[in-house]
Amino acid sequence: MLDAQLPEELRSALGRFVGTESIDTLGEWATEIRRLTGGGAIDVDQLCHTDTETEHWGDAGDERYYFQCFYDAAILAAVEDRPVDIHTVSPGGTVVEARAVGSDELSVTPEEAVFSLGIGTDAHEQSGGNPTLQDGYAAICPYVKAFPDREAYEQWSDTVPAATVALPLAGATDVASALVA
Repeated sequence: MLDAQLPEELRSALGRFVGTESIDTLGEWATEIRRLTGGGAIDVDQLCHTDTETEHWGDAGDERYYFQCFYDAAILAAVEDRPVDIHTVSPGGTVVEARAVGSDELSVTPEEAVFSLGIGTDAHEQSGGNPTLQDGYAAICPYVKAFPDREAYEQWSDTVPAATVALPLAGATDVASALVA
């Protein structure tokens, strides 16, 4: 998944956001995200936590973490290298759940669930090509969603001002692993 070519609109939008011509793969995007975090791997403190309850959470042992977007719970499993139960609600209202074990294993309900990776089409205007981690959260988190299937993703993607791609949710640990490498 990390080496697959991203759609042209997304490659261009991601590139403009970080001040380059194009970000061609998820692997390249993971490298750019790590650069935004100071050059190293993402740690627990850099995840987009919220102080209030949200529809996106991860349970790690007896601790519940609420996030702005569900994907940080998958990253949490990779950072902590322990099981995390992930819960989110898709834009259409369907509950999507997963269990991530470290960065190697992810079981998903429903099995055909997908997740979106995206960025606002005007994100480069906010970052000026030199984004902060906070700029990244503002431009990316609204477009990282889980969906029960590809059809639900496509209905949503037609309504948002963003360049996005749908990826199998079962492969989400590949990207999480790259972010914490």
